Amino acid sequence: MSPLPHRAPAGPRSVDAHAKDRDHHLIAQVAAGDKGAMRAIYETHGAAVHRFVSMRLRDHFEVADIVHETMLCVWRDAGNFRGQGSVRAWILSLARNKAIDHVRRQARTDICEPDEGIPADDPPADDLIAAAQDARRVRASVAKLPAQQRAVVHLAFFEDLSYAEISVIEGIPEGTVKTRIFHAKKALLRQLGRSPAPLNGATPRAGHA
Repeated sequence: MSPLPHRAPAGPRSVDAHAKDRDHHLIAQVAAGDKGAMRAIYETHGAAVHRFVSMRLRDHFEVADIVHETMLCVWRDAGNFRGQGSVRAWILSLARNKAIDHVRRQARTDICEPDEGIPADDPPADDLIAAAQDARRVRASVAKLPAQQRAVVHLAFFEDLSYAEISVIEGIPEGTVKTRIFHAKKALLRQLGRSPAPLNGATPRAGHA
């Protein structure tokens, strides 16, 4: 895992729109039984699925099994994709369900944290970037976060997904996503040895931490 990436200004809207249209077209082809389109989906999103499942399951073989099951589900259920949100968010939601099923089979439980209010001093993401001296410290700090916080941090910072998309993937309200990201930022800043700075009126990109 690399240091938390700097959030550069969003590029041309047409770039995102083109990628979204391409993914939607590929999923439609997969629904029609096109194996070449399925390979393209795997090449585009397989690594993201592997990273996401690895945040929840530590065993390499279990992760590989869940990734395989997720992609089989994409192949079988592509016709169920309704075009709302990104294809990646939909695939990651399938991966989460597969991971949860696996955890339940292992007789473990996923305990949700309460949705607490968000204080006004939510530390901006730039503070986390400035606090991170190297990738090793970031990996060690993120690994110490509670599972739910670790998951939303991964999706927000490393997969660049919006609150709305994370809400769908994790099956929680957007307010809970924001709460978990807030507490994760605070915890990471404490671990990285930097006090959070006030917002100073700065606002994040819409829908992101």
